[in-house]
Amino acid sequence: MPAFTYERDLDHPVAPAVEEAIRGAVEPLLNSQGLESIRVIPGLDHDGDPVLYVELQFRLVQPGVDPRVLSQAGPALRRALWAIGERRFPHLRYDFHPDQQVLSTPRPVSWPSCMNAGPGRLTSDVP
Repeated sequence: MPAFTYERDLDHPVAPAVEEAIRGAVEPLLNSQGLESIRVIPGLDHDGDPVLYVELQFRLVQPGVDPRVLSQAGPALRRALWAIGERRFPHLRYDFHPDQQVLSTPRPVSWPSCMNAGPGRLTSDVP
């Protein structure tokens, strides 16, 4: 749980339009990844600036969650919030089932050949 005082949170409530924007941005992306619920908590970051803590609860899905899809949630959420004039930065917290697997991502086509030699070694060092 983020460290902030509840009294100061009351100065920065979450409007229904903000919650709708969050759901509208996140649900289409993450429903396929097992998104079960969204909880929005207003708070303050480490500098005392107002922020939104967005807790995303997921159910177990097979064969696994796709990190490429998950990584799109933050930018999509920021665009949606800024489009309606909400300036608080959203901090996302992903809460997955303990047995959840993550799908691997293929290496990029332009992966440098020296990266295939192993940690701390260059391909020129490989016999």
